[in-house]
Amino acid sequence: MLAAMDARIWLTGEGGAPRSVALPPGRTVVGRDPEAGLRIDDEAVSWNHLEIENRGGVLMATDLDSRNGTALNGEPLDRPRRLRDGDTLTIGGQRLEVSDPVPGRAGGTVAAAAPSVALNEEERATAAALVAPYRSEGAFAGRPATRAEIAAELHISERTAQRRLDALATKLEIRGDAGRDRPRLIAARVIELGLDRS
Repeated sequence: MLAAMDARIWLTGEGGAPRSVALPPGRTVVGRDPEAGLRIDDEAVSWNHLEIENRGGVLMATDLDSRNGTALNGEPLDRPRRLRDGDTLTIGGQRLEVSDPVPGRAGGTVAAAAPSVALNEEERATAAALVAPYRSEGAFAGRPATRAEIAAELHISERTAQRRLDALATKLEIRGDAGRDRPRLIAARVIELGLDRS
């Protein structure tokens, strides 16, 4: 169930495949130190570069006076900051994307009674295929399924998969001008509302 799902960091380095690391309760130090909770082999990363604390379901990031600094969504991380689902930390040549599938935890300001969105069988199947990479235990995909992957999973054409994604976006009030982020935004909303669950 949703409550059992951990917040995760999807780490992408220069030329490397993304990998997923769970953020257990407590402190996770990110750095080159072999004892770090998330070890990164990159000379631009300090020995103890960054701390991510998971306390009471709230994720906080603190730069540990690193040599080259940390950026949060492109801005310098100059004080402890709360992390939200989809936030991106950059340290050295590494990109760390926060994935927190529990509604209201990292997002903070989710309404207590989120409006229910009714999906038909086709829309639910499309939603489930879209978020499948996030739901796979030990998966290395820090992204939603591609249109081709959805088409293959549901045995439909890519054009039909795109039409279904467009319909989902409309129903979930995801703006059409979101561009390349649109599939990720749709997936985040599907997970937040549990729409891929029957």
